[in-house]
Amino acid sequence: MRKRDEFDAAAACLSRRAVLQGLAALSATPFLSIPGLALAADGPRYGGTFLVGSGSEPRHLNLNITTDAATKLISNPVFSKLIGLKTDFTPAPDLAKSWAVSEDGLLYTFTLEEGVKWHDGKPFSAEDVKFTFEKVLFEFHNIGKALGQYVETIETPDPATVIFKLKSPNDVFLTFIASQSYIQPKHLYDGTDVMTNPANTAPVGTGPFRFSEWSRGREVVLVRNEDYFRKDRPYVDRIVSRFIPEASSRVRALEAGEVDYLAYFDLPPSMVATLRENPNITVVGEGHNAWGSIVELMMNLDRAPYNDVRVRQAITHAIDRQFIIDKANFGLSKVATGPISSQIGWAYNPETRQYPYDPETANKLLDEAGIAKDSNGIRFKAGIVVTRTIEANVKTAQIIAEQLKAVGIDAQVRAIDDASSSEAVYIKRDFDMYVQSLTTGPDPAMGMQRQYISSNIRPVPFTNGIGYRNPKVDDLLTRAASNPDRAKRAELYKEVSEVLCDDAALVWLYENAAFSAYNPAFGNLHSWAAESNYNYGDVYWKEGEESRA
Repeated sequence: MRKRDEFDAAAACLSRRAVLQGLAALSATPFLSIPGLALAADGPRYGGTFLVGSGSEPRHLNLNITTDAATKLISNPVFSKLIGLKTDFTPAPDLAKSWAVSEDGLLYTFTLEEGVKWHDGKPFSAEDVKFTFEKVLFEFHNIGKALGQYVETIETPDPATVIFKLKSPNDVFLTFIASQSYIQPKHLYDGTDVMTNPANTAPVGTGPFRFSEWSRGREVVLVRNEDYFRKDRPYVDRIVSRFIPEASSRVRALEAGEVDYLAYFDLPPSMVATLRENPNITVVGEGHNAWGSIVELMMNLDRAPYNDVRVRQAITHAIDRQFIIDKANFGLSKVATGPISSQIGWAYNPETRQYPYDPETANKLLDEAGIAKDSNGIRFKAGIVVTRTIEANVKTAQIIAEQLKAVGIDAQVRAIDDASSSEAVYIKRDFDMYVQSLTTGPDPAMGMQRQYISSNIRPVPFTNGIGYRNPKVDDLLTRAASNPDRAKRAELYKEVSEVLCDDAALVWLYENAAFSAYNPAFGNLHSWAAESNYNYGDVYWKEGEESRA
């Protein structure tokens, strides 16, 4: 337990929530991490500041031009979608208070909340929705660009109505709207370069929190939107995301009450067991349901020797994935068997071709590929890029580099910040191999397809960065995304998985174990949404006031 004077000093320099509570709070016993603290009765309360620990500082806060986790973690509460996604993957109202789908599955009609305002005071309308989809999501989003081809028109008969007319019935369209489509202001983006618009770093939304300030290298501050269209929300006064690049420092900050929340990608697996034993911390696996995340080793298929399937198969055989799980992820995961996580059960194929750990077979394949060892036993040199703030991924890369040496591949790990790794891999495509975590859900047409369909080879983060090209896969993915019958879609995705595994398109290492941790003095966390590790706009402090003054 930190001493009182230490706590007050930290409060002054770190924008602690006690400062925000006024003199009464400052004169009371500090409440952040005190064992045995009596929490308020169940039910939302008002006031306080919610502190989030973020391992990475993003380059911008526009959720529609990247699916980067750090961006979502910080700016999600700023924006609203037409609808949200509940834990059972059914839609929940947001900007749309109701919606209807025609019997032929071609018309989606959304009736919008009225009186909604943007954070700059401008009125929100259906035209903002139309603009967001047509000019942002369908052009720049790494998933939306592919799905946009299935939309024939977007009509706005009045300011409170949006009608999407599809070219054919589609099983994934509503899920995309509910999980990825953040509505942005037409009046700020129309006629501008979406990728460089100043609003990307000072976002304006309709969500429960307004952007306040971004202290580079330190924190982003969001404040309560007093004009939020759900009048009883939000509950806390501020959300502050603090940048803490070093993993152990993030955990210490959580334990000390200097932050209240660590999302799964910022919580090192090495600390899960310890935090579970801490009565002042809640560790939760729920709220990550939608993602089906897989940690993988990407290879640049436009660069020799990775353009040779025998080399890719050899690299896969040279990697002991269970050893990586045990040592880098502390046994919390299971071996991945292909491009779709088993969490996406309806589309998962457990019968794909596998490449068990077998250095002898790896060496034979490399010999067959004509890549001989030199006098030092080295076949070729390789670099492995990894984001330095994700502890498990760094350890994974280090283990892979060591295991590849056994088959003559001299691999060196290059651990860099998140923004630099995205630029190297996806923008410049200047890499050999890359360890990353990528979601395969909530639907393969959204999570998985983006990485393998050739039309998505473009300088946008989390697209087809490996440069994979296969007309058969393109055809299967296109038919699977456009088919309205989920059973038939499942068959197509299972065939896609077989082809990708035969091609050893990349190395699917393990299904990512998703555990987040938070201060139990806060409620409404990981309790309602399939994406609640990002969406904590309804969070409340249990020691707050019963009503807002």
